[in-house]
Amino acid sequence: MLQWWDRCTVLPCSMTQQEQDEFGESLEGALSWMQSVQERLRANDNTQGPRAALEVRLRETEKIHESEEEGRLKVDRVLVAAEVLLQNGDDETKCHTHAKLKDLKALWEETSTYIIHCHSRIEWVWLHWSEYLKAREEFELWLVKMRRALEPELELQLGPQEKLWQLDHHRVLLSDAHGQALLLERLLDEAATLHNRTQDPSVDVEAQEGLQEAYNHIRDKAEERVLLLQKIAEEHQLYQSCVQKFHGWLFSKTEELNHCNEMEDTTENRFKALQDVWESTSAEEKTLRYIEGLAEAVKTNTSPGGTEQIAQEVEQLRGAWEKLWQGLRLAQERHQTALQSQNEYSARTEQLRADIAPLRMLIQRMNRELETKGGEKTEEQLVALWRKYMNIRNTLAAEESHIEQLKAQLKELFRFSQDAKPLSDDVLAIVKEYQSAKGRAFKLSTEIETGLRQVLQDPLRGFNQWSQLVSQILEASTEVSEFSHIAVLVQNIEKLLKHSLQLQERLSLLQVKRDLLGNVFGQEKAEVLRTELSSAMRNRELLHSQLLQKKNRLQGLISRTKDFGDAYESILKKLSLINEANYCCRCTAA
Repeated sequence: MLQWWDRCTVLPCSMTQQEQDEFGESLEGALSWMQSVQERLRANDNTQGPRAALEVRLRETEKIHESEEEGRLKVDRVLVAAEVLLQNGDDETKCHTHAKLKDLKALWEETSTYIIHCHSRIEWVWLHWSEYLKAREEFELWLVKMRRALEPELELQLGPQEKLWQLDHHRVLLSDAHGQALLLERLLDEAATLHNRTQDPSVDVEAQEGLQEAYNHIRDKAEERVLLLQKIAEEHQLYQSCVQKFHGWLFSKTEELNHCNEMEDTTENRFKALQDVWESTSAEEKTLRYIEGLAEAVKTNTSPGGTEQIAQEVEQLRGAWEKLWQGLRLAQERHQTALQSQNEYSARTEQLRADIAPLRMLIQRMNRELETKGGEKTEEQLVALWRKYMNIRNTLAAEESHIEQLKAQLKELFRFSQDAKPLSDDVLAIVKEYQSAKGRAFKLSTEIETGLRQVLQDPLRGFNQWSQLVSQILEASTEVSEFSHIAVLVQNIEKLLKHSLQLQERLSLLQVKRDLLGNVFGQEKAEVLRTELSSAMRNRELLHSQLLQKKNRLQGLISRTKDFGDAYESILKKLSLINEANYCCRCTAA
């Protein structure tokens, strides 16, 4: 530059001194100014370092840029001075002036461009740094705002809706954090660019990583919050869904229980349906315990008011389930009791029918045995019938306790809820059949016993009649004197003696029948009869002996009156026929 300057200051000698001085002074001033500006620009042409130093250089380049007009005026003054020389000077002067102007313009162009480029470069870095700082400040304000939103502990919410609102709010925060990723990327790019130009530590790699870490912390915190709140909300929604489903299940099972209690079906079917409800209800207790455990987990992330509400809901669920369980237990016990009662009723019914059947067969058999043919019967036949009827009576009497047992069994059936009328009719029918057979057996046995008593007492009655006749004959024979009377008395005595022998046989046979007498008349009366029988047998012997004596005496009288023998025989025959007829009539009447 000094060489160029020295070269530009040499002028031809032919120029006037004043014109040369003006041109030289103006040219020197312009060159000096440009030299100064370039030195200043070179001193400030640097973007590295802190922002404060860059700001100082920017202010200096601004001043240089602002002083460009001053340099332009200096160049214009040179051009004006050169115009005079170009007009008045010789060719050499003009040639030298043109050369000087050319060099001056080149230097001016160089200086002007340098001013613009240097200032623009520093200004560009300054402006980018300013924009970066502004954007970073906004980003840091956003970080502060997000820290304030995310760092405090989560506020516990009342219910699932409030938790969903809280989740939506944090999803907005997370979305905002994701949206800031692009701004952070631009900030990091700007920081890298600035660091390349300035090498300032505030925008170096460490600063960039710190910004990235701060962002990552906020983003991760927002994601953690969203995941946590999503888990909390889903947990509460799951709890609420389980509670609603369990309420629905409780309602359906209560309806099933009511249906089981009201259904018109057999006890077995009702009990089976109730057993199905019982088993499903018992299996669902683990669901209730799961809900209770889920409620405890939900309460840890719920506000006190919500916690109290959850506790009440769980308590109500437990109470409703226990009420259903109690109802099922009572219904099951009731149906089980009814089933046991029905089974017991069925067993008692079968037992009663089983007890009735052989008794009916026995009664039918007794009725068939009670059927007899009419007509006269001998003593042996009467005894056989009497024994037969008495056996029937005893057999039926032995079944009296069985009849009472059947009545008691029927009475026991009345306490059951089932209709016992068919069995009642059967029992009443068998009781009527029994009473009828018993009455018939009593009647027939009584009739046969009456006839048998008459037959058994007939020898004693015959003896009484015979003894009366004997007494009459003995009394009549005391003072008899007529032959005809004597003959008749002898005839009657012989007949009485003959009858006495018959009585002896009959009384002896009766004496052998001691057991039969006891069975027919009873022990007390039989003993009286046996006493009468013994007395009758003794009296018969005595009377028989008296008759024999009386007969012998009367026959002696007859032998003494032998003359009347023929007449006696004739009369005797006639009297014999008459007396025999009278005696037979008296015996028949007796």
